[in-house]
Amino acid sequence: MKYRSNKSIKFSFYLITAVILCFCTYFYKSVIPHFLLSILFISFCSPFVNSIEQLGVKRFWAVLIFYAIFFFSLFLIGSLILPVLIKQFKSLAQTYSNFINQENLDIYQLPYLVNIQNIIENIQNLFPFIDFESIKNSFFESSNVVIQRIPNMILSQTGNALKVFSFIFTVPIVSFFILTDYIFLKKKVYSMIPNRYFEISIIIIDKIKGTIGIYLRALLIECTIVGVLATIVLSILGVKFGVLIGIFAGITNVIPYLGPLMGIVLGGVTVLLTGGSTSLFIWTVLGMWGVQLIDNTLIYPLVMGKNTNIHPVFVILSIVAGGLTFGLLGMLLAVPLVFLISVVFILLYKSLKQFEFI
Repeated sequence: MKYRSNKSIKFSFYLITAVILCFCTYFYKSVIPHFLLSILFISFCSPFVNSIEQLGVKRFWAVLIFYAIFFFSLFLIGSLILPVLIKQFKSLAQTYSNFINQENLDIYQLPYLVNIQNIIENIQNLFPFIDFESIKNSFFESSNVVIQRIPNMILSQTGNALKVFSFIFTVPIVSFFILTDYIFLKKKVYSMIPNRYFEISIIIIDKIKGTIGIYLRALLIECTIVGVLATIVLSILGVKFGVLIGIFAGITNVIPYLGPLMGIVLGGVTVLLTGGSTSLFIWTVLGMWGVQLIDNTLIYPLVMGKNTNIHPVFVILSIVAGGLTFGLLGMLLAVPLVFLISVVFILLYKSLKQFEFI
């Protein structure tokens, strides 16, 4: 009778726990991404905090010192880049405003496209049996529509911009409290692990934590180098909005295959739409392609290593799924998250196999 009573109590406890977990998941579903990003940020900065703590500094002050150094570094970088970004944003807005507010808005007025029209007319004279005129008109009409819709397209992304700002403010605060109470939380989690699984759990957690931290730091270094190289190349060539495009190229570099292509296309299209010469267009495309070549042959192998490749099929599917579900932010985070999940699964499988649990 006592055995049945204990079994009923145990079942009731698990049932209540499951109900509470389901309720918490539903109630906090909107902030789950914030928590996950906080965990990733903690994995990134934990080694630095631990190094400061090993100098004899208390945990709280070690976290505070790291935050001071980290955000002061961001402030210094921002103070150098932000004025240039603001200036280029204003120039971009003014350029677009001047073009869109013309009385007779016509994409044919773009200087480079005037040259294209002349080239098309010459080709038409050589091949009179092909109706290049209708193809040209159809293309330019569609382009006119796209240009006029750009403001609405930008406004439609306002929600994503607000989400980014919410992450910027929330993630550091949540991470700070977790980092300061890390030892206490770690002991609490370890105390919940049954003795039978304690050793393997510690090994798996340490492996996963180390791998995630190394990957995130390597990814940040790679994207930063690519962004700096792209900015330098575009600035040397004299491409308008070169800093904006370079930063964009660095950020989108987290998306394999598609990210580098987006940087090259944006650089080339900017030259075309700002009336740049044919030679500048060619040099811009070659320069951005050269940056990606350096990344693929030198930066990526050195920084990321050879064990971070994902099959192209999974990359494409992840990018599409992330984009459809969470927009541009989803596209940027999809591949890193898929990689981290795969790493966790592989490490878990190998460890369980090693200790003969499976």
